[in-house]
This record gives sequence, structure tokens and C-alpha cells, in this order.
Amino acid sequence: MGVYSDRLAREVRLERMRPDQIDAARRERAAIYLPFGALEWHGYHNPVGLDCLKAHEQLVGLAQRVGGVVYPPVYFGAGGGHTHWPHSYMVSADAMVAIVTQLLHGFERDGYTHAILLSGHYPNRSQYLDAAIAAYQGAGGTMRVLALLESQVEGIAGDHAAQYETSAMLYLDPSTVDMAQLERPPRDDFGPPDQVINYMGDEYAGHPCYGLLGIDPRPHASAAVGRAASERLIDYLAAWLDAA
Repeated sequence: MGVYSDRLAREVRLERMRPDQIDAARRERAAIYLPFGALEWHGYHNPVGLDCLKAHEQLVGLAQRVGGVVYPPVYFGAGGGHTHWPHSYMVSADAMVAIVTQLLHGFERDGYTHAILLSGHYPNRSQYLDAAIAAYQGAGGTMRVLALLESQVEGIAGDHAAQYETSAMLYLDPSTVDMAQLERPPRDDFGPPDQVINYMGDEYAGHPCYGLLGIDPRPHASAAVGRAASERLIDYLAAWLDAA
């Protein structure tokens, strides 16, 4: 399941909660957290749902610490240029603006005062999350809403399926990662593994890091790196909630 989900003292995942549990959680902390992502290629070693799996588990950790409820993962990505990759599916940003705007209004009607929209798929914020918040507020919405990418928090680096995202999954849900998939012989040596490299080009076909953007995860990814980033993110989000 995941490092936070596996040790829940009480349920915080909205889809698994009864109405009385939801009402009790909202009385304690009227906050709802939405994980956004995409289904797309994240290397041979990572699950295609990495973006949303990551964000969802981090938000479960937040709710476990400070209260609130976690909305089910929203596996709709827009932008990013991955549509030609296997197992990668993107949708219209306009459709997502409408959906997220309606969700925000629904949360307010239900009594929530705070909403956090955390996207593991980085283009989602500029593609539709910010626009949805603007539309919600323009229509009179009064909840305090934060849209965020983890890499926008000081001290947290971002990449695509390389050192940092792989590290996140090695900490958050290690059963989904198979580092042995990266042991296949490389077609060629493309430079030092501690440099940021874009492995997305066709010239990298056959390389074990094909489809990655960032630092080679083979010598550099670890659960310790993922834990540090996730805990820093949760600290940041908890401080934002308490600042209201």
C-alpha cells in the first residue's frame, strides 16, 4: 500500500470512509487534499502511475499528521509532451479546468475551508490547476486553496523518473519499483551519472535510463533521499494549513 497508508491509526482516504467518519474528520480539520498526476512512462523500473501514487501517499502522510481527508488520486495529466510514449495518456486541459472548478465548489458546499492540490505531474499546475482556482475564486469561492508542485518547495528537487522521483517511490511504496530493470547493459556510455541528462531522445533507445530526465537513479536513488523530500514537503504543507 504505502509507507503512510500502512500505518494509519484512523482512515483518512475519502473513498474508504463512511459519512460519520468524514464528518468527524471535517470537524477536526476542515481540509481536503487532492493528489494529481498522469499515467505515463517513468522508465523501465517505475510504475506508470508514479506521479499520482507519490502525491497521494504524501498527502496521506499529511492527513495522518495534522488531520484532514485525502481525495482519491486524479490520474489525468495534461501537457508534458509524453503522448507518443507507451502507456502514456494525456487529456484536455480545458476539461480538467471545468472538473476541478466544480470539485472546489462542491468541497466548499460540504463545509471545507482549505484545499491542497498537489500534482506529481508537474505540467498540471500551469495547464489546469491554477486556472481552475482562478475560475473558482472568480465565481465567489472562499476556501483557501493551494496548488503546488513538490519541486516548488525550497530544498526539494524535481525530475522525471530519475534520482528524485525514483527515490520518492523507494521510500513511499518500494514494492512498485524494480531497480533490477536498470541493470540491462547500456547501449553506450552517455556521461557521468551525477549530471542531469535528458534521456528522452531517440539516441538513448536501448539505454537502461531511456525516458528519464535527471540524474541517473542507479547509483543515486535511495529511500533516504525520498524520505527527506517527503518529510520536508509535509512540513511545508502543515505550516501552510496552520498559517490560515
